[in-house]
Amino acid sequence: MPTARGRGHRRARIAAGALLGVLTAVLAGCSTTVDGEAYYAGLEQAKPTVPPAPPGSTDPVAAPLTGTCWLLADGQEETPLEPPQQAECSGDHDAETAVVGESGLDVDAPRPTEADLDAPDSPVSRALADLCGLDVVREYLGGDDLDDPYAYVAAYLPDEEQWAAGARWARCDVYYGYDAPETAPRVLQGALATGDDAFRACFAGSPADYSVVPCSEPHEAEPVGTEVAPLPDDPPYPDEPARQSLIGSCTAPAREYGGGEVPNGYVVDVWVDTPDEWAESAFARCALVPAGGGRTTTSVRP
Repeated sequence: MPTARGRGHRRARIAAGALLGVLTAVLAGCSTTVDGEAYYAGLEQAKPTVPPAPPGSTDPVAAPLTGTCWLLADGQEETPLEPPQQAECSGDHDAETAVVGESGLDVDAPRPTEADLDAPDSPVSRALADLCGLDVVREYLGGDDLDDPYAYVAAYLPDEEQWAAGARWARCDVYYGYDAPETAPRVLQGALATGDDAFRACFAGSPADYSVVPCSEPHEAEPVGTEVAPLPDDPPYPDEPARQSLIGSCTAPAREYGGGEVPNGYVVDVWVDTPDEWAESAFARCALVPAGGGRTTTSVRP
């Protein structure tokens, strides 16, 4: 199941972004249902003006349509058994359904419990993790594998009424926000393809103490996609010379991120977690910063 909130979520999503096992190619050709495996249904044209079958309709088993919008309560990105409330896409919402696939759970199977979801190797946990990941976010927003979107995923199963009626689908919603859902400034689908910097992640603060903000807000650095600087096992917290020594390892990915060269007016840098966070899990990100310092409200990517 996708990891969500807090700085631990940052590490989890970056680790997911670094994996090359993209689900689209692997799962799109599957046609049979195997217990415990979710099958990636592919992204369809969003239909935000067409609602799914409402509860109590003649088809309670119907899955939500791609592009359906939702309004999440606090922490609801982590409650697959408690789906959020549907919302109008023209109004306040923070999530949209990006993918609907088969959960792989048998029609006679009981509805999963919290204990099932807490066990990472349970069939339902594996199914939701297979269906829902950072690659879904990028594709739904119209980005590419160099992006670190200011958005993430939440997976859901049918509610109790739908399950009782025989629904066995699973869905992956993309929500706006980095560490937790926020009200989306617009419809999410295709937002990165239009060059909307509000959907790209940037860093505000200093190289050793920062928060993640949309690139449309004032920021001092832009991460080079999901690239991390290589570190030895159990490294000590880097002093300034040690942090600077990592910069060379970020030059090549920074050039790729900039379209072939380090963008004009920027230099490569490495940003690290605070000392307390470093003790928990050492983490260093490749970044681009304005050569003369200061803040910007745009992305280096077109």
